[in-house]
Amino acid sequence: MKLQMLKTVLIGAFCALLSMPVLAQEDELKKLDGYIDFGDLSATYGEPSISINIGGTLLQFVGAMSESSDPEAAKIMSELKGVRVFGYPIERDPAVARDKFTEVKSTLKKKGWEPVVQINEDDEQVLIYMKLNESVMEGMTVMTVDDEEVMFINIIGKLDPRQIGKVMEGFDVHINGKVDVD
Repeated sequence: MKLQMLKTVLIGAFCALLSMPVLAQEDELKKLDGYIDFGDLSATYGEPSISINIGGTLLQFVGAMSESSDPEAAKIMSELKGVRVFGYPIERDPAVARDKFTEVKSTLKKKGWEPVVQINEDDEQVLIYMKLNESVMEGMTVMTVDDEEVMFINIIGKLDPRQIGKVMEGFDVHINGKVDVD
């Protein structure tokens, strides 16, 4: 019995150690101007149907791997510090997601993010905000909500607006909020 408990404690400690770099990476991202906290909707909707959380180390690794085949993509990746995508199906209670959407929009405005695109169409909203520091874009946030799902996308790091589509294509995330999984 004691051996089983020891194994359980060791496995728990090992898992905690493995998760520490991810938590540290998230903490580092929170310090950057291009980061925005979307909050957590899992209490209402459960785990996100889409969850991508990639930090600078992995982005640089991917960039280095693609340097010979796609130097342009490698350069883009080297400037990024993080890419975060969260999507939730909201059919059973869209009001909670719409409230969170409004809350994040207000936070973006308070923190000096610039609205670039706002689409209000029937029961669908799409917002794109950029965080500018003089002439340098340090972050971009895309948010979409309709009666079926809410999607939050945050790209952190120095960005060339002409390259955003290429970054998102690399993750199979399209600005309309859809993610292709092949």
